[in-house]
Amino acid sequence: MLVKIRDEGSALVSVLVIMLVLTITGLALAAIVTNTTSGLAGSRDTAQSRAAADAGLATGLAEAKRTGQACGMDIASTTPPKFRVTSVCGSGRVTFTVTGTGENGGRTKTEATFSYSSGTAGTGADMIFFGDTTFTKEVLTHPLDESLLSIVIPSGDFTCMAKIPANLVLAGDLNSKGNCDITGSVVAGGEADMSNGVDRVGGSLTLAGSGSNIIRGSVGGIVDARGGIAFGWEGKTIGGNVSSGGDVSLGSAKIAGGLTLPKSKNLTQDSGSVTGGISRPDTVTPPAAPTFAKWFDYKYKLSDWQPYEGGTFTARTLAASGSGNNTCAYFNSYPADGWKSLGAATTPTILDARACTNLSSNSGTAPVVELKSDLVLLAKSYDLTKLTFTAAPGVTTPPRVWFIVEDTVDDDAVTCAGGAGNIKINGTVMTTAITAMAYTPCTIDIAGMGNDTWKGSFYGGKFNYGGGIQFYGSPIALPGMPSSPTSTIPSTPSGGTVGALISQRDIP
Repeated sequence: MLVKIRDEGSALVSVLVIMLVLTITGLALAAIVTNTTSGLAGSRDTAQSRAAADAGLATGLAEAKRTGQACGMDIASTTPPKFRVTSVCGSGRVTFTVTGTGENGGRTKTEATFSYSSGTAGTGADMIFFGDTTFTKEVLTHPLDESLLSIVIPSGDFTCMAKIPANLVLAGDLNSKGNCDITGSVVAGGEADMSNGVDRVGGSLTLAGSGSNIIRGSVGGIVDARGGIAFGWEGKTIGGNVSSGGDVSLGSAKIAGGLTLPKSKNLTQDSGSVTGGISRPDTVTPPAAPTFAKWFDYKYKLSDWQPYEGGTFTARTLAASGSGNNTCAYFNSYPADGWKSLGAATTPTILDARACTNLSSNSGTAPVVELKSDLVLLAKSYDLTKLTFTAAPGVTTPPRVWFIVEDTVDDDAVTCAGGAGNIKINGTVMTTAITAMAYTPCTIDIAGMGNDTWKGSFYGGKFNYGGGIQFYGSPIALPGMPSSPTSTIPSTPSGGTVGALISQRDIP
């Protein structure tokens, strides 16, 4: 008997096996795709946080270069790329700690250490004045490169009513009275009165005075004050942390960093905001006041200049009377040919005019002196009206000029006496083809003509801001003058330089 075997069941089994295989394959493929997508998303978020951390480090380095302040930095970006960068200095190094955040919460934290020379407050300073100093909008200051000027006031207050691309260190109070825009940082031994909301300090602001401070303007970096702080109602931003030893009223200020003040002091938050939180410890360490070297007394000696910085100077002495080539009248009286004669010297020269009551170019001739070599001028006082100094054609090494009024009393103090007088700058042009220094224990007097130009340095007992001047900083010193006119500021170094990268690593 024949038995008929049906194959419908085996076909069904085959179909089921194939479906099972395809299902397993599909699930495996889905898992692979899911894992790959997740991995790609994670990689993208890591890449974003890495890029943000790199951007933060670049921002910190740029800020240190711009302001000369690498220490105590606290900068945060709240828009992509989001990052926070802080810095700590010590043992000739600065360490930046940067946290970068990706769009989905990814986080990269890196630490980079560089060599660091903190410098001193005023090393190679462009302007040094030992008395109350005011810059109005007529005083236009300029650096010659990407660095900032250094302005040092070892005795007195500073009143700012101008744009100043400088780091400023002063013994007294900072008073900003409108149109004040200090690009760099300020370290003051006194208090701050920023009475206008339009005023700005681009770097950090350190205030060592024990009195109260008014800050209605903006500050790009940290604010560190020994006394209390009253912020304004203009809605201005403080870019870094704020530390105060006294009462604080926020007004409508926006603090991008944190706020620290003793728990025993009053905080009036008003409508102000603090992004980084508020800390109320028992005590707050106050900032240290800047300290300064004493006034540098200079009394002329020919031996100081034989040699000096590679040149051996020859002295030419003027007589008080007469009309010959070596007399005061040859320079001071019409046609004032003496000034032009200075351009004939081919080797470093000293013009000793101390026998003259005053050395003046104010004879109506507007002399132009084309220098071939360095020049030192000695006089009891100067009237440099309509006088121009520049380099002679073909001169490749920029000549230097010193205008000196001696301080003959060796007591490390400003002595404007014994015949010493002012240096009057009035329609005076020291072109950028030379470098000039004005030194007097009396006043560097910017008179009313208003078209003065000076490239070099000022070192004076006082400064008179009348008239107008275009000042281009280029430090120049006298024989024996300390290379650092002021001593180091312990808490907030100024004019520091970030050097080579020592190490960089990711940290937890």
